[in-house]
Amino acid sequence: MGGHPLIAWTIRAAQLSTLLTDWLVSSEDPEILAVARSYGAPTPFVRPADLAGDEVRNIDTVRHALEFMEDDTGRSYDLIVLLQPTSPIRSPAHIDEAVRLLWASPLETLASVKGPFQKRDPILKRIRNGVLEPYCQASGHDQREPMYVYNAAIYAVKRDYFLNHGKLVSDRQVPFVLDEFHSADIDNESDLIVADAYLRYLGDRGVEPVKEEFK
Repeated sequence: MGGHPLIAWTIRAAQLSTLLTDWLVSSEDPEILAVARSYGAPTPFVRPADLAGDEVRNIDTVRHALEFMEDDTGRSYDLIVLLQPTSPIRSPAHIDEAVRLLWASPLETLASVKGPFQKRDPILKRIRNGVLEPYCQASGHDQREPMYVYNAAIYAVKRDYFLNHGKLVSDRQVPFVLDEFHSADIDNESDLIVADAYLRYLGDRGVEPVKEEFK
């Protein structure tokens, strides 16, 4: 995307963050690790084979990385931030602001979201027996509360909560709202095309992170 491997955009954002004490790329794949290193990312370990594959949960790979780093550095970290490479347009400033927000909050976790979505008619539908119908029955359409959706760009959690509960999210979270452009989340080819267009649009206007050149 934009002339660089997808993972490079997240690496660059982490490099330019001022509030991440340490950061790394976790992978079991030699090609991914090689590309990450070529862009200056720390790759202090090869992820174990039992933590590879589509069925492995983020909490397991994060726990492995945390345990490795605390053992390797002798530090006990305060916060853990998960930056997925499929969210390439989140900026270093977004990472730092997320850290600040969670650090200042009594809540245990933070998640970036996109929104608000507020429509007069219900926008969530389900199909039952070939019929499209409301997913949630809502009353008082004019009073409907705005809705927000995870965009997968940033998850952050306080260390002790993560270790005690084994969760990156909680029922009550610090919200970090990003606009539609910075909420690009790539799951398929059409998402990639849209994200590339967003990147060029933001670049033409000198908006982070595009104006920062790769070193």
